[in-house]
Amino acid sequence: MDLVYWRMEDFAWVPADPRRRRFPSPLLTELLPAPSITGAGAGESPLITGIPPFDRSVLSWNGDGRWLLEMRLRLAGPSGGSLTPYYVLGVLDGALGRSASSTEAPRAISPPVALLVDTLVVKNGAVATGFQVRATGAGNLRGLAVAHYRREDRRYTEGPAVPGAWGTALPVPERAQRNVEEPEIGGEVCSPTSLGMVLEYHGSPYRTLDVARAVYDPETRLYGNWPCNTGAAARLLKGGGWSAVVKMTGFDGLEREIAARRPVVLSHRWERGDLRGAPVSRSNGHLIVVTGFTKDGDLLVNDPAARPGETRRVYLRRELFRTWQERGEGIAYLLHPLGR
Repeated sequence: MDLVYWRMEDFAWVPADPRRRRFPSPLLTELLPAPSITGAGAGESPLITGIPPFDRSVLSWNGDGRWLLEMRLRLAGPSGGSLTPYYVLGVLDGALGRSASSTEAPRAISPPVALLVDTLVVKNGAVATGFQVRATGAGNLRGLAVAHYRREDRRYTEGPAVPGAWGTALPVPERAQRNVEEPEIGGEVCSPTSLGMVLEYHGSPYRTLDVARAVYDPETRLYGNWPCNTGAAARLLKGGGWSAVVKMTGFDGLEREIAARRPVVLSHRWERGDLRGAPVSRSNGHLIVVTGFTKDGDLLVNDPAARPGETRRVYLRRELFRTWQERGEGIAYLLHPLGR
């Protein structure tokens, strides 16, 4: 699907340019204003259709200012289905982002839709076939991205899909989350620690504590809100860049990023015995950095849960697929500095 441009009060529609897509995928829609939003107003996208049916969606943002970011779904049904109300998925306040608050997000949501921190979920076996987004506020909002997917969208592959990925090890600096400058939050900051490694790799070094403060969601009191992390990453990339939460269905997307020399942060979970070499026996949600592949296609990672100096690990391909795609949802953070 091409880029989609939404309309501000005095902004015209601009033809889509597929050459400017950051991560080509049928499960990701990238939206841009034309020109960039640098004033006050409200903009709404057209109804986005022609995409695979989905039951989960995550809205990412790149920009700053004061913005209310909303999305509504078209649910599958007779005569083209029905549109839900708009739900608040993100609030930008200055340079900080947060998830929807209890006072701003509609809580009388008719089943089967539920808002779970950063993810709009369609429950009870129902699916959505389209969506609209709306941005209201003032400031510099450079772009939005919507990951729309079903959890079971996944495909395991044994062989390489992208030339140049297997056998590549990117020199991503190591960090351990327990080394964060405020030790009392050490058990909660796997996401900003992982983000800090990738930012430093791209020439944007920050203390883990500073990254943690930038991504913190005061509404949920979480450091691991996915779009709060990617929204902060886009701001923290020196020289500018783009970042988004994406759904990957397997290793081909990871291989494309590694072949382009861009490490990837991914979210996974596991039970005891699922993941050999993991620094903890189980986790209900943890983020790591994929830094490359062995020549046999296993995953090279920096795992922030490990002790300092021991974060570099090799996770077996089949085992990481299970923890990322089967127990998790195949979620990844992408960071694209300008020019890379």
